[in-house]
Amino acid sequence: MDIVERARAVITDPGPTWVKIEQETTDWQGLFVPYMATLALIPAVATFFAWSVLGNGGLGVSMQVPVISGLGIMVSQYVMTLVMIFVWGWLISQLASAFGGEPNLMNAVKLTVYASTPAMLAGIFSAMPGLGILALVGSLYSLYLMYMGLPVLMKNPAEKSVSYLVVAGIAGILGNLVIGLASSAFLPSSLSDSHGNNGAAEIKISVPGAQVQIAAPAGKPEDPTPSTVTIKTPDGEVKVVAESVQDMIKRLEALAEKQENAAKK
Repeated sequence: MDIVERARAVITDPGPTWVKIEQETTDWQGLFVPYMATLALIPAVATFFAWSVLGNGGLGVSMQVPVISGLGIMVSQYVMTLVMIFVWGWLISQLASAFGGEPNLMNAVKLTVYASTPAMLAGIFSAMPGLGILALVGSLYSLYLMYMGLPVLMKNPAEKSVSYLVVAGIAGILGNLVIGLASSAFLPSSLSDSHGNNGAAEIKISVPGAQVQIAAPAGKPEDPTPSTVTIKTPDGEVKVVAESVQDMIKRLEALAEKQENAAKK
């Protein structure tokens, strides 16, 4: 399959292209490789650049995570994208009868694979701060392509395509949330070690005219010694003992509860 030609046809001439796709005989490997396996790399690699190379943020503030964390985010997003494309197709197939269509898993996954084309391509804008809105435009166009393809591949009445699309869109949004949650597992915490025995994780936060580095505790969870968070600023280095902060918070909470009880009396 010519990936470039198929992507161009889906985006610029969706009507006849959906008819052609519906008539094609394929298998799961032919559907995902190389087309979706290639396109899904675009937003995944862009996310890596956003988090670990260029810095992610806005309004003059950006945050960088360690390369190992960025690679973890990239791989998890890539794998979860491929999984959710299939799961999304399965849900659409299951919903077909409710909207007068014909359940067909292969056609439903064809729909999610090819309708996702503009969203995958626009994912490149995720790497550049301030251009994330263009990635959203790509996702919206993907929903339009799905609207065009539903009657062709799922055989539902055209007048039911809008309601079918709304339900399918909600399922897709939930899928994206799952991908986000899976990726967030690789984000380093400022109060916990993200790399196990490999030392502390560092988050770099850039603001106009300065850069701040926050180093997470380097010890193991069972280490009895206090965990120290190091904050490096242009004016010097500040060390904060995490246990002391937590103890202070507990004391403040106890004091607030005591005052609340006294007020009730």
